[in-house]
Amino acid sequence: MSMNYAFGFSLFLLILVALNIYFFYSLNTTGKKGSTYNVPGIKLDLGPSIFKDIYDHLNYLPSQYKIKSPKFIRIQRNLVQSFNATGLNDTKNVWQNTENWISNESLFPHGNGVPGKILQAMQTSQIALVDNAPKGTQMKLLLFIQGNQKLYFKPKRYQLYDVIHGNIYAGFDRHNSEVFAFYLAMALNFKWIIPSVIRKIHITKDVVPVATSGLKKTMIRNESGSLCIYGKCFYCKVNETVCPDRNGEIEGAAILYLDKQFKVYKSPWRRSYSSKKMEWEKDNDFCKKVMGSLSLKRILNLIDVSIFDFLIQNGDRHRYEIYNDKIILLDNGKGLGNPMVDELDILAPLYQCCMISTSTWHHLEILSGGALTETIKLLSSFQGVVLATEDHFKAVERRLLKIYATVQYCVKKHGSAKVFKV
Repeated sequence: MSMNYAFGFSLFLLILVALNIYFFYSLNTTGKKGSTYNVPGIKLDLGPSIFKDIYDHLNYLPSQYKIKSPKFIRIQRNLVQSFNATGLNDTKNVWQNTENWISNESLFPHGNGVPGKILQAMQTSQIALVDNAPKGTQMKLLLFIQGNQKLYFKPKRYQLYDVIHGNIYAGFDRHNSEVFAFYLAMALNFKWIIPSVIRKIHITKDVVPVATSGLKKTMIRNESGSLCIYGKCFYCKVNETVCPDRNGEIEGAAILYLDKQFKVYKSPWRRSYSSKKMEWEKDNDFCKKVMGSLSLKRILNLIDVSIFDFLIQNGDRHRYEIYNDKIILLDNGKGLGNPMVDELDILAPLYQCCMISTSTWHHLEILSGGALTETIKLLSSFQGVVLATEDHFKAVERRLLKIYATVQYCVKKHGSAKVFKV
């Protein structure tokens, strides 16, 4: 009898171990078509119950979050009208009032077709001078264009279909992520972002004739005889150059340079960039400590930023810049790395604080059913560019559903009155 009991108990333990192995395998697999979502294996020691609860809510989201909302039609139409620069040739006057652009509502004007004019001028204006932009960790140029305006230029490092493997901040910046992020912010009604657009510059026609002596010192010829640039920055190396394509052009993100002083702060939810875990990665009640040092307004702003970063999978927001007490969405080049991965811990400010601005939530709700990525495609089409693969667009919609599920989790746990803040 004791032998049978021992055998039975051993069999039970074997089955239990097998089930645990299967469970953790499931956590690290993405749901196939027609299946439910599984919890990804992201820092399972950080209270996996939170991720499991969020994914449980994801599997039972109300149908309203999966269909288009008619409330967004008018907003989308207004955005399209503002960004449509078709047939626009005269952009001389667009920079006349830049000193008065920033208001309490946004970094630049959003009506009367001004956004389209800004992007058109950034994309087509003649270049008067090109120099290294030495600040930062990665190579970028500083372009002085017609109208006494300056642009940062982040060059293309990857092909559109390249997938960046490794940690969330791996690889060079993606120039298309900078531009994608700009249109995403417009669709989200996040108006504190710098305008950015895809631009091509010809190395011998646009750069060499107006290059500073400092820039020329960082230009070398490769084995094919093409003139390439390695630039001047913290991580710039002679063997990591940017070279022109067969047409002699370098593609990149042209980012508007605003001559304003931004206050810089360390993000409470920054990463360590090593195996060391930060406090927020070990403490699910971390938000209580943040609330002791930051205002509710600032925390809600950080939560908005985490939503924005989660949609493009930018896990590199180690610091943030403030102007007029608003966080400026700068340096968005680490997005669009791997469309198959959703690092849920980018949403830590949301699921740890379980708060969200009511206005942000209402706007997110009406972006359902594909309206978000449809708007990005519409706005970017006026500059004649494709910013991402279909896998990336699908990933953004998938992540939006996870944001809905996270808010639903918070509401169930704390109640609407504590979650939604005016």
